[in-house]
Amino acid sequence: MRAIQRERRFVCGRSRQSAMYQEVEIYTCSADPAGRWRDRGMSEGPPFRGKNPETWEKHNAAAARKFFVRLVNTNFGQDDLHTTLTYADETLPGDDRQAERDVSNFLRHLRAECKKQGFDPPEAIIVTEHQDEDHAQGKKAVRYHHHVLLRCDLGRDDVERCWHRKGESLGFANCDRLKLDKSSLEALASYLMKSPNRKHRWRRTRGIRDPIRPRPNDSRYTRRAIQRIATGPDLHSPEFWARKYPGWELNEAEANYNDFWGWSITLKLRRRPERGKDGRGH
Repeated sequence: MRAIQRERRFVCGRSRQSAMYQEVEIYTCSADPAGRWRDRGMSEGPPFRGKNPETWEKHNAAAARKFFVRLVNTNFGQDDLHTTLTYADETLPGDDRQAERDVSNFLRHLRAECKKQGFDPPEAIIVTEHQDEDHAQGKKAVRYHHHVLLRCDLGRDDVERCWHRKGESLGFANCDRLKLDKSSLEALASYLMKSPNRKHRWRRTRGIRDPIRPRPNDSRYTRRAIQRIATGPDLHSPEFWARKYPGWELNEAEANYNDFWGWSITLKLRRRPERGKDGRGH
């Protein structure tokens, strides 16, 4: 089987020009037509080849978190909002269906308020978290609550007032501006998908866009170069990667070794702010 060394980029922004964050994956994959077809539809690097189903499950969970972080970076910036929605004891939903209806109504109220004030419809990613108590597995109960990442022109007070059921407040709503210091948005996205043993449900509105995926480059790196970078000082050198990707600065670099494919590298890059610019994400 002939192998190739692939560079795949995930540009996270409303456009390539305005994107402030991107991830780069450099890895070895099969060069045969079937391998190329499989890789084209993948959102990650080479498939994990392990014998332990638990390891597969961890790999898939990590891949899901990666996609979620990229989705958040693609669609939200410093002018956007993070809203936490909680329940009072008397309004706590009894099941997932009621919790889903509550968050759907919240979005409907937001759309109505935006239309009333002449604003564009809101766009959002909503994460619902809940866990039943299970003494046998050592799980503590986690009350239903929702995290909403929101792109919306409404003021924070207006957003918080939309958390109600038939006019009666459902509980506490707290709305804050997003912070974009280096990896803070990635940290927030990872926090929203924390505790993989808990039950998470997330949804997105229609206008939420996937990361931009330029055509992969199969000639930029050799297998020997990947190994040299992964095992040498260049891996964590901001100057080295600034030369490789002009206009971008290194946030994080990670190298992993797989017995089947060898070394792979993952980069997290943030666009270097221009003088006089405020570094807005979109």
